[in-house]
Amino acid sequence: MATRKLKSYRRRGFTLVEVLVGITVSSILIMGMGIVMVSLFRGMRESRDFADATGGVDLIRQLSFDARTGNRILFPATDGTPGDYVSGPNTGDQIMFNSLRYDPLTDTTTTVTITWESRRPIASPTDPYTVFRFTDDTPEDPANPADDLFTFGQGGLLNFDIVRNSSDSFSATMQSQQGSESVQVQLAVTLRNVIN
Repeated sequence: MATRKLKSYRRRGFTLVEVLVGITVSSILIMGMGIVMVSLFRGMRESRDFADATGGVDLIRQLSFDARTGNRILFPATDGTPGDYVSGPNTGDQIMFNSLRYDPLTDTTTTVTITWESRRPIASPTDPYTVFRFTDDTPEDPANPADDLFTFGQGGLLNFDIVRNSSDSFSATMQSQQGSESVQVQLAVTLRNVIN
């Protein structure tokens, strides 16, 4: 008789209270895990946006590197003047300077013109700028860079501002935004011809 009762007891299921408690605990755990996952994905997206925004303004490092070999600013030509320009359907800022390119094989230098400029459609003033870098092997009139060679482009910048401080220095400002992340960099650049 005792054996039958024991077997019957072992076959018994969960009570309603036990099931409700289990469902409640499971729901709390699932909601907690969901909140954690949402936070993780949001953090990953913000990190990616910040990295992309930082990568955009990191162009200023290359601009500074180019300026180290510069010896004369060509445009803008007047101290305190921003590099504003309008060309065709685009508007933007531009800095152009003479630089020296060293050839280690012949131990000689040649003068090149390096141009950095931003472009944004005049008809869409809220669009981001695209920044370009040109290298011109044949120095010419800065207002007519006919044979410039395109070497670089970067989109997604909100600002690319240039102000000439003197004949051998200028200030550059870049601002980039990706998603909810925005990064801005300001830099004063002095042309230092390291070959002289």
